[in-house]
Amino acid sequence: MDNLKAQQKQNFYIILSVTLLSVIGVTTITPILPEMSAELNIPRSKIGLLITVFTLPGATLTPVLGVLADRLGRKRVLLPALILFGIAGTLCFFARDFEIILILRFFQGIGAASLGTLNITLIGDIFSGTEKARAMGYNSGALSVAAGLYPAIGGALAAFSWYYPFLLPSLAFVVAICVLFYLDNPEPISKPQLLQYFRGALKSILRKEAIILFLLNFTTFILLFGVVMTYLPIFVEDQFNYSSSSIGFILSFLAVASGLIASQLGRLSRVFSLKVLIIFGFAAYFIAFAIIPFVDNIYILLFLIFLVGIGQGINIPTIFNLLTSIAPLNHRGAFMSVNSMMLRVGQTLGPLLAGMLFTLGGISWVFWIGAVISSVFLLCIVIFIPPITDP
Repeated sequence: MDNLKAQQKQNFYIILSVTLLSVIGVTTITPILPEMSAELNIPRSKIGLLITVFTLPGATLTPVLGVLADRLGRKRVLLPALILFGIAGTLCFFARDFEIILILRFFQGIGAASLGTLNITLIGDIFSGTEKARAMGYNSGALSVAAGLYPAIGGALAAFSWYYPFLLPSLAFVVAICVLFYLDNPEPISKPQLLQYFRGALKSILRKEAIILFLLNFTTFILLFGVVMTYLPIFVEDQFNYSSSSIGFILSFLAVASGLIASQLGRLSRVFSLKVLIIFGFAAYFIAFAIIPFVDNIYILLFLIFLVGIGQGINIPTIFNLLTSIAPLNHRGAFMSVNSMMLRVGQTLGPLLAGMLFTLGGISWVFWIGAVISSVFLLCIVIFIPPITDP
C-alpha cells in the first residue's frame, strides 16, 4: 500500500483492524477448550457450544445489519457493534460459570455479526480499480494469517490461566475510537424505495456465480470451525498430552501455511485457473483429515496441519476476492452480509455436527467425516462447476 495517499492508508489500517477483530472471538480461545472443559467440568461433547453461541447471532442477524448499513450508514452500525463486542467479550474474563460465559458469548457474537461484513464493504466503498484489488488481497491475507496466529497468542495468554485470552476483545474499544474519529468513508446518500432495494439486492444474490461461492464458503467454514478449531486441539492434547500454550503454537502452523500460499496466489492464478486452485484447497483438506486420526508422530501432524493451512490459504482469499468482485456497489452491504451469514451458519453448525460425531464415534470420526465432506465437494467442483474466472 506504499503508493496510496495518507488518508487512504489510514482508512485501510482502520479497516484492517476491524478485520483482525472479526476472527479474534473464536481463534484465540481454541487452545483453551481442553483446559476449560476440565476446569469447569464441561463434557467435551458440549465444549463446542462456546463457539456455537458466538457464531449463532451472525447466522441470523447479519442480513439485517447489512441492510441497515446500506440504508443508515456504515459507522452507525459498526460503532455500536464494536462497543458491544468489547464489553461482552471482556466480561468473559471475569466469569467462572459456563452458562454465564455462554450468555456473554452470545452478546459478543451480536457485536461480531457485522464486523466481517462491514470491513469488506468499506474496502469496496473507499477503494477502486487496482487499489481495490490490492486492498482486498492484503485484507484476505491478513485474515488468513490472523486466523492461524491467534491460537498461538491465545495459548500464550492461557499459560497464565485459561481465562486470560478473554481479555483480547477489549481491543475493540481502541478500534471504535479510531473508527469514530479517523475513518473517512463515504456513507449512502441515495436511498431507493425499500421494495426496489430488496428486489435489486435479491437479483444480485441469486446469481449462479454468487450461489456457488456462498456454498463453497459455507463448507469451508464448517470444516474449519467444526473439525480444525474445535477438535484438533483436543486430538493434540489426547495424543501428545501438550499444554494449551503448546497447542496454540502447533496450531500456528496453519498461519505459516496460509500466509505463504496467500502471498503467492497472484502468481498461482496466472498458472492455474481459480477453479483448479479451489480444487487444490479441498484436496488438501481431504488428505489431511483422512490421515490425522492415524498419526502418533508430532512431525507428521505438523505437516498435515501445514497442509490444512494451505487449503485455508487458498480457499478463503480466493472465494472472498471473487465475491467482492461480483458484489454491486449499491447492494454491497446486503450482498456481503449474506456471505457472512453463510460463514456464520458454517461456524455455528460445524462445532455442533462435530460434537455429535464425537459423541457417536469418537474423535476419529470427526476427522473422517470431514474428509468425506471434503471429497464430496471436491467431486462436485470437478463435475458440476464451470471454470471460474475473476470478473
